[in-house]
Amino acid sequence: MKQYNSKHVSTLSTRGFYTILTLCGLIIAVSAWVLWSSVSGAPEADPSISTPIIAPTQNMPDLTADTPVGADDPEPAEPASAEAKDAEPEQAEPQAPAVVETVHAPVYVRPTAGGVVTPFSGDELIFQPTFGDWRVHTGTDFSAEPGENVLAVTNGTVLSVFDDALYGTSVTLQHDADLTTTYSGLDEVRVAAGQIVEAGETLGTCAETIDAEAALGTHVHVSAQRGGSAVDVLELLDEPLE
Repeated sequence: MKQYNSKHVSTLSTRGFYTILTLCGLIIAVSAWVLWSSVSGAPEADPSISTPIIAPTQNMPDLTADTPVGADDPEPAEPASAEAKDAEPEQAEPQAPAVVETVHAPVYVRPTAGGVVTPFSGDELIFQPTFGDWRVHTGTDFSAEPGENVLAVTNGTVLSVFDDALYGTSVTLQHDADLTTTYSGLDEVRVAAGQIVEAGETLGTCAETIDAEAALGTHVHVSAQRGGSAVDVLELLDEPLE
């Protein structure tokens, strides 16, 4: 009985070995067939499609470094805000044109149309026929007809209107640069103190006589002062005495 069991076990062991060996051979055969099918059925590579090749000289990022990838890339510019887009460029405010002052030279005119009766003498003594002596003549006498208009020599302001015991009714004008002019021997004065007058404007009319210079006939006595010193009226008029 024991001999029969041993023989039976030995037979089963031999059959199991060959069964396993056969199964392994089938598995190898099937695997080989599948592999051959996949290789033979794969599409051929298209020569028109080029695969990019990275040259060994290209600088590749060092992925082992602590610096994160893209750290050296320039920062993208921030998009303009809506307010900046809508804002219009500031325009410079138009400047007012510069005011150019035109300086006009003073205009001088003759006080009357007549000629010079007695000129300005300055420090020089001249004969005075009315008093019959020699004295200085600090003004200029201009011939005029009684009632003839007497004109302002230049622009100015009426400083005063007064009566002088020797030279009769007089008008004094204040001009620029400390210049004053006085017109004596007037009648029918037409200006008042504080009034602004222009060159050639009528100050009054010529009186019939001047007591201090009665021997000279009808005329107007005009004197000028600059800074308190007597000035020749003919120099203001730029008329040299002939």
